[in-house]
Amino acid sequence: MSGTKIVIDTDILSMFAKVGAMHILGTFLGQGRIVMTPAIHDEITAPLQYGYTYPTEVLAQVPVAPLTAQIWREYERLWALRSSLGKGELQAIAFCKAEGALFLTNDRVARRFARDQGIQVISLQALLRGLWVSGVHSKDEVRALLERIKAADALEVPSEVEMEIYGDSGNAERDSHQ
Repeated sequence: MSGTKIVIDTDILSMFAKVGAMHILGTFLGQGRIVMTPAIHDEITAPLQYGYTYPTEVLAQVPVAPLTAQIWREYERLWALRSSLGKGELQAIAFCKAEGALFLTNDRVARRFARDQGIQVISLQALLRGLWVSGVHSKDEVRALLERIKAADALEVPSEVEMEIYGDSGNAERDSHQ
């Protein structure tokens, strides 16, 4: 699993980039493991044309994974099943399915669909919980990071999700599958 690729969706990449925290993803997940698909690349670069600079941090640290013919076939199959998901999510799920990669997303519908396809999924709350449970960051540092993300991204986090992140229960494994 140490070399397993992790596809990170646009939403999480932009959250971490907006608060200057891309290095946290690289350190915690493994810089050589994190990738984005071409569709995620297109989504993350769109704000550049409106003068936003945060995507440059993503582009500097997250390589674009090439899509093989097998991945494209999987993408077409998935699109037929769930065309309501965005191109970025579907490409990520197709890549993960074909390559045995993990998928890190904050999109509840995409997480559920990816799990239904047999893909290991990591939610934002599981990632944030993992940062402090592993000792990479303190709980207070993770709280401060989430507050910065909430402010920068206008992210609303329900109290039950905060409990998943900061609670001392042994539900981290269950939480990663929500």
